[in-house]
Amino acid sequence: MCRNLRVTIKGPQSLRGTVSAPGSKAYTHRALLASLLSQGETVIQGVSECDDTRSTLEAIRSLGARARTENNRIVSCGTKKFVSCTTPIDCGESGATLRFLTAIAGTSSARTTLRASVMLAKRPLEPLLKAMETLGASTTITENREGSEVKVHGPLKGGETWIQGDISSQFISGLLFAAPLAANDVTIHVKGRLESRPYVEMSLDVLKRHGISIDVDDSEFHIPAPQKYTSAFHDVPGDFSSAAFLIAGAGIAGEEITVSGLNPGSLEPDAVFLKVIDGMGLDVRNTGQTLEVRGSKLEPFEFDAMNNPDLVPPLEVLGCFARGISEIRGVERLRYKETNRLQTIPAELGKMGAKISVDDDVVKIMGGGLVGCELDSKHDHRVAMSCAIASIGASGDSSIRNAEAVSKSYPEFFQDLIRLGVELSVE
Repeated sequence: MCRNLRVTIKGPQSLRGTVSAPGSKAYTHRALLASLLSQGETVIQGVSECDDTRSTLEAIRSLGARARTENNRIVSCGTKKFVSCTTPIDCGESGATLRFLTAIAGTSSARTTLRASVMLAKRPLEPLLKAMETLGASTTITENREGSEVKVHGPLKGGETWIQGDISSQFISGLLFAAPLAANDVTIHVKGRLESRPYVEMSLDVLKRHGISIDVDDSEFHIPAPQKYTSAFHDVPGDFSSAAFLIAGAGIAGEEITVSGLNPGSLEPDAVFLKVIDGMGLDVRNTGQTLEVRGSKLEPFEFDAMNNPDLVPPLEVLGCFARGISEIRGVERLRYKETNRLQTIPAELGKMGAKISVDDDVVKIMGGGLVGCELDSKHDHRVAMSCAIASIGASGDSSIRNAEAVSKSYPEFFQDLIRLGVELSVE
């Protein structure tokens, strides 16, 4: 997608039509990384095709996986020994790629260098590096004008390690992927509250499919080692964190939309979004893996986002159109996303007249509608999608600068809006 893209959206508009949800980005990352570590052929059906998952796909190829793409699926054969890369592996802006591979690279005696973009280099990594060093890996990180480079090598000896649970669950998931390849058993102690636990549960499910056994006792994980990864088949669930924007759009301005490829009973953590919008009064009907959503007058809501930080952006937009004050708790970790979303989303929606306050770990949104204006994604994909959905329900036209940011997680986002009848222009 082109850089410095500007999208103009006429408001208000209605949504109607049918689209398919993209594959889960979080699940695709995990399936790809497990395939790298597995002997035999792993098939991943219904993959997410976005910038972040492409970074992971190219990274596992660089380390020796033989992966080919065919008909919306990836067939990948892993490697017993990582290829020694002479050039850094580019993780782009993908936090999952960098964090998972930092841990996994610590299991190999070959030195691996991972490159992070300027934006990604600003996101936390040090707690994971310290945990890896406790288990015997060697790590160094250096910053430069283009971001940062992380150098990692093993072998991973095993033992016990401790890590904070309230910064990024990807730290814990990365360690869980690496630990089975250690020379001795590993115990991971999570300090404090483990937030986004459903994403760790997703990691455990993927690992189980690949033959890995892990004992879980609340916030303590014991991994017998060494173990062998085996190949598996994955049918990637639909991505609720991306589809949530379309569903929010239907709630704000929809006549009726249908979104296929979403299974409310799947391991996708953000499927909880359906419970929130049901409480707001949206008419949602579920048949198999298809959702029909009809707009209505929106009631205010309360939500604890401790386990679902990616749902905060679309929920903030919905709150702007609800009748009353909505409250979202457990938002502290939004500071560590692509931007500090406790600042960027209230600031952009504030330009449209939104009344959003942030106090410690709580966001409050006063409903009342929005007015179209000039907006900027700040190069954050979820800020871009929030602005777009807000623009559809706003009075008057809006334009969104740096709209290409959506390609990080949902490249088809604006095309899907057009499929749902949204009138927009791109320049």
